[in-house]
Amino acid sequence: MASSDSDGTSFDEKTTIIGDSEIDEVVDVMGESSSLLCGEKGNDITKNEYGSLEKSNKVTEKEDEEDEEDEYVYQAALIDAKLKNGEPAWTEEEENIVRRKTDLRVMILACVMFFSLDLDRSNIQQVLSSDFLFDTSMTTNDYNIGQSLFLIFFLSLEVPSQMMNKRFGPERWLPTIMTAWGIVSTIQVFIQARPFFLFTRAALGFCEGGFVSGLAFYVSSFYKTDELSIRLSWIWATQAGTNVLSALMASAILLMDVGVLKNWQWLLLLEGLLTTAIGVATFFLIPSLKTAKVASIFTPREAVILKVRVEQDDPSKRNQSNKDVGKRQSAKKIFQEIFGTITDKYLVPIFLLGYVGFIPSVTLRYYFPINMRVLMFSTTAINLLIIPYAVINIISTTSFSRLSDFYRTKWIFAILSAIWVFPNLIFLQFLPYSASRWWRYASYTFTLGYPYYQPILVSWVSANSNDPDRRALAQAIYNIAVQLGNLTAANIFQESDAPYYVKGYYILLALNIASMILAFGIMGFYRRENMRREKIWEKMTEEEREVYRRTSTDRGNLKLDFRLRI
Repeated sequence: MASSDSDGTSFDEKTTIIGDSEIDEVVDVMGESSSLLCGEKGNDITKNEYGSLEKSNKVTEKEDEEDEEDEYVYQAALIDAKLKNGEPAWTEEEENIVRRKTDLRVMILACVMFFSLDLDRSNIQQVLSSDFLFDTSMTTNDYNIGQSLFLIFFLSLEVPSQMMNKRFGPERWLPTIMTAWGIVSTIQVFIQARPFFLFTRAALGFCEGGFVSGLAFYVSSFYKTDELSIRLSWIWATQAGTNVLSALMASAILLMDVGVLKNWQWLLLLEGLLTTAIGVATFFLIPSLKTAKVASIFTPREAVILKVRVEQDDPSKRNQSNKDVGKRQSAKKIFQEIFGTITDKYLVPIFLLGYVGFIPSVTLRYYFPINMRVLMFSTTAINLLIIPYAVINIISTTSFSRLSDFYRTKWIFAILSAIWVFPNLIFLQFLPYSASRWWRYASYTFTLGYPYYQPILVSWVSANSNDPDRRALAQAIYNIAVQLGNLTAANIFQESDAPYYVKGYYILLALNIASMILAFGIMGFYRRENMRREKIWEKMTEEEREVYRRTSTDRGNLKLDFRLRI
């Protein structure tokens, strides 16, 4: 009678499916653990008090590890053989289980990691609702310079950080920079005047640069294209959730008047220590695709399914688990890769949309505390007034991202988001100065509660890269474009235009309209290109197509058999 494995398939059946050569390979790999069970490593076997043989804990643990590796190799061979034979390699229920476990093990940690980032880069806004500027003898223009320095260093480290991310792997690089920025955030407690404030903003940007694109690259390696937007929206919804949580924390901490520290110093100290602790913990918690196990939550079969399902959806992700990926490259090769990504005509339009699209909302977010102080709200009230727009933003962002994945389209959501913002900008521009402050606050709330379509654009970049090296760099360059937009946003409102920023709102309205036109143009450009490729491909015979696949030097999104996601 044939023996049966955990998946319900007999060993004889597996032999038939896999083939003799592949079974021999599996048996060779499993040979070592078999010899161990036969007592060949007798030096590690001892007698217990009853005189029977027992293995030490060390050997038992080693056997367990070897058994898991053997099972992983066996399941990989089994799944590969079934796919080659055109058979279903796993059930829908198995895939659902893998996806749920990935959400549990990868996405929750990714959201916590992003929480750490956003807490440290945005707590300066809660600090502004206190007497921070007065205590440090600074003006709002000094604040603008500090934000500009932060963003300059943040974006200048995007590409170098992403190269390090590939070189050492996200599982090592991301926790390293998280710990570094936690330390820098903590020492902000020593800010007393403009010079040290500017230094800490620059240092924080230096440490945090590249994290967003690195995390997006890391998460995208675990999911299929039509699963990615909603998962990335969870990360950016964390930003809004952080605003809620940090607002509540700030409301409590800024009431403190303990010891020699001012209330805003307590805020920077406590939140800095928290993010440092998260960075250190991430070293031990982050799952890795470079190991067969990935994480203890997965069985060997589930780990194989996790990797293969993503590779089937996007073949460019096949080498993400390769430990040799990211090894040192020549300067010439690096320059060619960067230049090729910056000039990629199918990605540049998304980069431009990332630059323009978010400036109106980011400008209002930067100046929300300052404008609320002008409207005579108290420090506690200002921090609590953040919560409504943050909640609306979470709901709208995740809803748009889910719809984007469901309908498998991107461009329309950039336009719908801009339409959401447009009437609120009009209202803020022409609202009489004598109007109730609550009308102005309401318009701020609906503007900042808009569907933040950043997750959709990030997944769009990933889908249209179609090459692992290009995908990594494209994520970095896209985020550079977004940070350049943030840098622009930090300088739209000027002191001379205060307190209602009439000139500034005209600029924001123009940029809002420009983003709609750009998104519509991208849709038309991609459709025309896909139609052109389809015509060429249809004219080719099957033999010509096969020759093209084997010999063509076209790479990534230039391939004739690749269709741009719209």
